[in-house]
Amino acid sequence: MDGRFDPRYPVDSEVWLTDLQHLGSSACGTIRDISTSGVCVVTPLELSPGDTVRMDIADTALYGFVTHSQAEKVSGERTWRTGIEVQRVLVGDSDLAKLVKRILAEQMPQVSAEQPK
Repeated sequence: MDGRFDPRYPVDSEVWLTDLQHLGSSACGTIRDISTSGVCVVTPLELSPGDTVRMDIADTALYGFVTHSQAEKVSGERTWRTGIEVQRVLVGDSDLAKLVKRILAEQMPQVSAEQPK
């Protein structure tokens, strides 16, 4: 049985992920899906439930915490499929940022997306 409550929508977007508790820990990853409850990221960075993270997509930053993380092998390399509950979004002015803002408004209406001051 799948423990998911919300439908997942596939995404294939590069993201820079930073563990905010260990600022030296960051890596490039891929967002695999998005739902109203969060995003799924595949990254070489090992994270634990409860870790606070920042995800950078172009000039947009998403902040959230890890809900789960599971090791997997992709093309012989160890990666981590990590679920992140998004709490806050800072949206830039680029066309990509506007697209991210629209997707988030549709899929995560409970998360406010604001532009940095």
